[in-house]
Amino acid sequence: MELRKHQSNIVYSKRIKAGKRVYFFDIREDSKGQNFICISESRKTNEGFIKQTIVIYPEDIEKFYKAFEEVKNSLK
Repeated sequence: MELRKHQSNIVYSKRIKAGKRVYFFDIREDSKGQNFICISESRKTNEGFIKQTIVIYPEDIEKFYKAFEEVKNSLK
């Protein structure tokens, strides 16, 4: 488990380096105490870093996982 301490609402974080890109898979806690998944991509450019993020709420995780599996299997 990798925990980025400067962001207190992160419960768990996994970092993946991929060339000039870094992916973060975070479990965060909102102001109501509910956890959600935040997937971020950070990539280096000539001007600095660009970060893009998507948020997946617990009620949608199974749908997201199923779609991800289908797309992953189509890559083979």
